[in-house]
Amino acid sequence: MKISKLIADLQAVRRQHGDIEVTCTGTTLREDEARSPGGLPSDVFETTVETLIVNESHPRHGKAVRLYM
Repeated sequence: MKISKLIADLQAVRRQHGDIEVTCTGTTLREDEARSPGGLPSDVFETTVETLIVNESHPRHGKAVRLYM
């Protein structure tokens, strides 16, 4: 997702719900590793976004913003 789309989406959420916490769901499993019967990773976790950095040499996207949680 591009920064402009992320900002627009977050602004729309803020208008509707106020200045609420932003969280992210993730897993330590790779895409090709075992999944639970429902199709979701078996070790899902949720956390908040803490900081942002610009990764100048992301292997897939080149320059990209990385969220640290």
